Amino acid sequence: MSSRSIAGPCGFPLAALALACSSAFAAQVDPALVAQAVRDGRVETLIVLPDQDRPVLAPLRGNADYKLRRRVLVDTLRDRAQTQQASLVAWLSSRGVEHRAYWISNVVWARVSASDLAALATRSDVARVDANTKSALKLPIVDASTPAPSAVNAIEWGVNKINAPAVWALGYTGQGVVIAGEDTGYKWDHVVLKPQYRGWDGTTADHNYNWHDAIHAGAAANSCGFDMQAPCDDNGHGTHTAGTFAGSDGGSNQTGVAPGAKWIGCRNMDAGDGTPATYIECIEWMMAPTDLAGANPDPDRAPDVVSNSWGCIPSEGCTAGDEIKTAVDNIVAGGIFFAAAAANDGPGCSSITSPPAIYDSAFVVGATDSSDAMAGFSSRGPVLASSLIRPDVSGPGVNVRSAWKSGGYNTISGTSMATPHIAGAAALLMSVKPELKGHPDQVGELLRASATRQGITDPGNSGCGGLTMADWPNYQAGYGRVDVYAAAQLALAAPTLSKAFEPASIHAGESSTLTLTLGNAGTNTATVTDTLTDTFPDGLVVADPANESTTCTSGSVTATPGVPHVSLVAGAEIAIGETCTVTVDVTAAEPGSYVNLVPAGDLQTTSGASTGDAVATLEVVVSDVIFDDGFDDGAALR
Repeated sequence: MSSRSIAGPCGFPLAALALACSSAFAAQVDPALVAQAVRDGRVETLIVLPDQDRPVLAPLRGNADYKLRRRVLVDTLRDRAQTQQASLVAWLSSRGVEHRAYWISNVVWARVSASDLAALATRSDVARVDANTKSALKLPIVDASTPAPSAVNAIEWGVNKINAPAVWALGYTGQGVVIAGEDTGYKWDHVVLKPQYRGWDGTTADHNYNWHDAIHAGAAANSCGFDMQAPCDDNGHGTHTAGTFAGSDGGSNQTGVAPGAKWIGCRNMDAGDGTPATYIECIEWMMAPTDLAGANPDPDRAPDVVSNSWGCIPSEGCTAGDEIKTAVDNIVAGGIFFAAAAANDGPGCSSITSPPAIYDSAFVVGATDSSDAMAGFSSRGPVLASSLIRPDVSGPGVNVRSAWKSGGYNTISGTSMATPHIAGAAALLMSVKPELKGHPDQVGELLRASATRQGITDPGNSGCGGLTMADWPNYQAGYGRVDVYAAAQLALAAPTLSKAFEPASIHAGESSTLTLTLGNAGTNTATVTDTLTDTFPDGLVVADPANESTTCTSGSVTATPGVPHVSLVAGAEIAIGETCTVTVDVTAAEPGSYVNLVPAGDLQTTSGASTGDAVATLEVVVSDVIFDDGFDDGAALR
C-alpha cells in the first residue's frame, strides 16, 4: 500500500499545514517553491524581511561630502540588516541551512527544504519567501540588412558617434573616475583592459576591492569555476561591455569611450544566467567593495559609475518584487550613476518590462545603429507605473566591436552594447567636472539635455504613449542619442556658485557678511531662470540692518531682518566670463558652528544649473564679557 501527501491551501502537505497557516503573521510563500522543495529536497530562495525602506540617516553637516554620506548610508543599512536578520540567521544556522545574508536589500538567500519553508511561513519577521530563479542573458538577432561598419576602425564607430574623441582632445579621457561592470565576468588581462584595471599597478595584480565573484559553489559546472579569486569571463559578454566603457590599446583598438578611467568588476551571471541573489550581491559589493574574502567592506572604494547590461526577466520566473529595486535605489542614493540596458524586446511599445530598467532611479539606455536609426530590438517605453520618459537616452548598440574573452574581439548587438557607451560618457563628464561625482542626477540631466535629436529615426515603430519621433523627448529614443562632447560643453558652461562669510568667526549677536558669488564660464550671458534662495541653518538669520545688495545685472535681492533666508530674484544676469555677487548681513544669537549649504543644481540659469554644492561655515562664539575689575584691558577690547 502506498501513501501520498495531500496539499492544503497554503501549498504545504497537510501535516505541515496547521503550523504554516496558523499564524496571523504568516509569511507569503510561493506554492511552487513548496512543490519544488518536495520534489528536489531543497530549493534556492530569497527570504524577504518586511522593512525594505531606506533607513533615516543621522543628521550630517551640510558640507559633508558624498563619500561621507555613502559611508553613513552603508553603516545604517548594515546595522539595520544585522539587527533585523539576527534571529532569522541564527535560526537558519541552527538548522544547518546554507544561507547568505545581504544588507543593501534586507534579504537572506537560503537553500531550504519543504519543512524549512513550512517553518518560515510562521515567522513574523519574514514578509515573503520568493524563488531565486535564474534569468538568461538575451541578445537580439540582428537583421542582415542592418548597416555594419565596413572595416575595423582604430577608434570604434560607436565611440566616434557619441563624440568621445572631441572630449579627449580637451584633455579629458576619464582620468580620476572608476567605472564598474556587473556581468558575466571579465578577461581582465585583455590588451585593451589590463592597463585600465584598477587592480593592476603596471607590475603586479591585486584583485582585493577590484573584483568579486557572486557565482558560488553549488551551481552547475562552470568553465571559470566558482568563487574565483581573479576575474574570469565564462561567456564573453562582460569583457565586451568593459571594452566599450574603458578599453584601449592606444593604437588600432580604441574600443572604449573613457580609456583614461579605471575599471573594476563583479560576476553576477553564471554562463549568462543570473538570479536575484547574484544581482543583489554584486550591487551590494559595488556600494562597498570588499577584499577577496568578502570582508572589510569599504564604501570609499566604490565606483563612480556602474554599467548594467542584464535583466531580471519576470516571464522567466525572475522575482520582480521590491528586493532588487531596494538595492538599485540604495546604490543610487549612495551617489553612484547606475546605467541600465532597456532590454531587447522591441520594437513594441511598453516593452521595457524587466528590472533594473523599470526602476525610476536607474538611467535607462536604448540602442541605435550607425545610421542613427533606433534598433528594432531596442525596448521602448512607456514603463508601466512610471511617469518618466524611458529610455532616458539612446546610444550605439548595433554591430559593436569590442574585446572578447578569447583575447581577441567580437562584434555583437544589443542594448547591452549601448549601455557601456553611456557609462563611459558619464565617466568622461565626471573627468571634465569632478564635482559631478556623487551626483548621478546631475550627470543624467547633462546627458539628457545635450543629446542629439537631429537625424534620429525609428523605422520599426511610429510612436508610443501618444508621442512620436516628432516629439522630444519620446518613448522610443528618449531625449535623443548621446553626444558626450555636447554634454561636456554644457558642463563646462554651467554656472558656478560659491559662498563665504566675512568675518568667518563672530561673537553671538554680532553680524557677518554672507557673499554668494555666481560665475559664468560660458560663451553666452547666463540669466537666472528660477529665483535662487539660500536657506540658512536653524538659528542663523538676516541681520538688522540687512545691507543686502547684488552686482548681478538686472538683479534684485529679497532679504528681511530676522528671516532665515535670502533670495536673488529670477531675471538677474551673469555676464560672459564674469562673476557677480549677492551680499547680506547675517547674525546668530546663540554660539555654534553654522554650516550654510546651497545644494548643487539650485542655481538655475539659461546656461544650465550649478554642478557643485556651495558651502560656507560661520563660527559663532560666546560674547566676551568685560568686567571692570582691573584685569581686562577694556579699552583695547572695545
